[in-house]
Amino acid sequence: MTLYFWPCGLVLSAPTLVLDRPTSPLCATLRIACGKPYSLELDSGTLTTRASLLAPRTGRRKLTAIDSDLLLFYLPIDDPEYAGVKTLLGTQPVVDLPITLFEHLLPRMRGTLTAVAEPQEIRALVREVVQALGTGGSRSVTDPRVTRACEVLGDMPLSEVSLDAVAARVNLSSSRLRALFKQQTGFTISEYARWRAVWRAALLWKRGVKLTGLAAEAGFYDLAHIDKAFSEVFGMNPSAIIDPRFVTLVNCE
Repeated sequence: MTLYFWPCGLVLSAPTLVLDRPTSPLCATLRIACGKPYSLELDSGTLTTRASLLAPRTGRRKLTAIDSDLLLFYLPIDDPEYAGVKTLLGTQPVVDLPITLFEHLLPRMRGTLTAVAEPQEIRALVREVVQALGTGGSRSVTDPRVTRACEVLGDMPLSEVSLDAVAARVNLSSSRLRALFKQQTGFTISEYARWRAVWRAALLWKRGVKLTGLAAEAGFYDLAHIDKAFSEVFGMNPSAIIDPRFVTLVNCE
């Protein structure tokens, strides 16, 4: 499979995918099958479909997508850009979607299964998929202090992250930074920091750092800590994600 990633965003592309590790991702997750239907075992039951949208933190017990040519999109729905997706979900844990919404995009999606796409192509595809849902959002101008906070978190080991420490670096009170950061990114400081740490670990792996070393350098306390974080993001353990026999990682930041 191929994983395209950027801070708090992800697109996974795989011809066949079976995930049997229970997880509750931080983001809403949109799954679209270009091929055969897939099945999702959720806390509420089993859904077989070609397109579905799950609310954040909805428990997923198992995903079985055999010859499905599956694309999975992570959508941080508290971000203003995805406000319409949040409205579509409402209070529902899962929405079964008609594949006809995405018919015009399926050829481009299939293309990601046969060749690695350019980062700008993937980011554009995400925007068009969201538009296909009929849920237009608005991208507000990011406050420079939030931009600076993201930069600080990009360089700060996870073990050193605290709201007070980041607030001091950007000259805001902790309460003001908490509210502003959530409003503009859709994530809390700690959630964003875990995402950044996972991606930092993935990039360290690409530079040849072993798992134990990258866990420490990215700021995880131990292997159990990094295992939990990777499961939260991907529903898989880190050794599976960073294995080049199975996964191609593409940084789209």
